[in-house]
Amino acid sequence: MFDRIKKHFLHKHIEAQEPNKIRAVCSLQNAATVGMLCEITDEDSYKAIFRIFTKLQESGKVVHLIGYIDEKYVPFYCLQQLSADYFCQKQLTWCGEPNVVQVTDFMQRDFDILLDFNYRYHAPIETILATAHSKFVIGSCADYKDIYDLYIQTESGNYNQFLNSTFNYTQKLSGK
Repeated sequence: MFDRIKKHFLHKHIEAQEPNKIRAVCSLQNAATVGMLCEITDEDSYKAIFRIFTKLQESGKVVHLIGYIDEKYVPFYCLQQLSADYFCQKQLTWCGEPNVVQVTDFMQRDFDILLDFNYRYHAPIETILATAHSKFVIGSCADYKDIYDLYIQTESGNYNQFLNSTFNYTQKLSGK
């Protein structure tokens, strides 16, 4: 019962905050700025996401990463950087909205592409996806299909498959 009340107020807040987005299809290859949104479940998921983060940076893109940890504290292996930040349950409001300056800054950036690497529902992730100013939102979580501009169904937890599928589909959509 309490969860339904929390979800109701979260959705009311999201509706009030929803920006007027300028949607634009962009290929991953041509994107200058890329936002990455993910859930860090353990050290292996952190390493896998960070490899992709580094790979995109090395290809000349401006990349920003926000990672959510569904625990009380951010683990020691999640190293904060200028363009990589992490938040946890302790940094959420009572209804599940992120209450962190870095997340607010992330949501207000105009990314060419926002990649959502999540495979399960989390209220703070929904808030970020729904209120982000990104031009093209891509993800593979069925719970967020209505928020995505491009939904790509991939194997759960296979980040490289998601990235490769994103590269292929955005190339086709942009006509390249």
